[in-house]
Amino acid sequence: MRSRKRAGRAALIGLLTGLAAEAFAASDAELARRIERRLLKAGFAERADVKVDVESGVARLTGLVLRWADVREADRLARKDVKSVVNLLRVVPETPRTDEDVRADVERAVLRWERYGPFDAVGVEVREGVVSLGGWVENPWKRGQVEERLTRVDGIRDVINNLRVQGFSSGDEALRREVFDKIYADPLFVRYANLVDPPVRVFVDRGRVTLAGLVASRVEQASVGHIARGTLAFSVTNLVEVESEAKQRQERKQNPVES
Repeated sequence: MRSRKRAGRAALIGLLTGLAAEAFAASDAELARRIERRLLKAGFAERADVKVDVESGVARLTGLVLRWADVREADRLARKDVKSVVNLLRVVPETPRTDEDVRADVERAVLRWERYGPFDAVGVEVREGVVSLGGWVENPWKRGQVEERLTRVDGIRDVINNLRVQGFSSGDEALRREVFDKIYADPLFVRYANLVDPPVRVFVDRGRVTLAGLVASRVEQASVGHIARGTLAFSVTNLVEVESEAKQRQERKQNPVES
């Protein structure tokens, strides 16, 4: 008798488990259909070939698109219906562009942005259409907005965003302003004090200072480090380069001597 009851309970549990699995599968299928409808409404059928799969509430996007902006848009549309997205879309530009052309447009989009300020320092590298962003920005909003601005650039295949964000503490903010003000009050740099795009940029995180930018001479390069070390910074990393030397380095990088 007891064995029959146990067998009955086991059968019931198995039935309920099966029904739950079917309901979950149906839910995943419905989520996939919702995403497909969103993509269709957004015009992806005319400019991309996207396949949508959903498993356990996680969407997987595969296929080809023409622009990196479409990768981000598809991701955004999919996230409205699922808990996470695995985005494996590949960009195949309609008109391929050289890395040099892509980099020039990326730099214009970022460095000439009206919100790009003295506490931002973004470096750009492009290899086979993949853009790498390095350096820092003033706040998390700018980190996301810099990436958003690149959706306007044709020829990008992917973006690797390694931008850091300035420290938020009141101590970091005060130290950042102190270092900046002392640099541009110095006789060597006072002529740059009111420029929208000053030559030396200051990053502070947890009391540690990093300097970046381009200056005219090695004397100026050494001076900015000396000025920053005259504050209560825990450490100072001087990445400021002499403009002529940086230009030569970039030329060697673009035109390596064949061995």
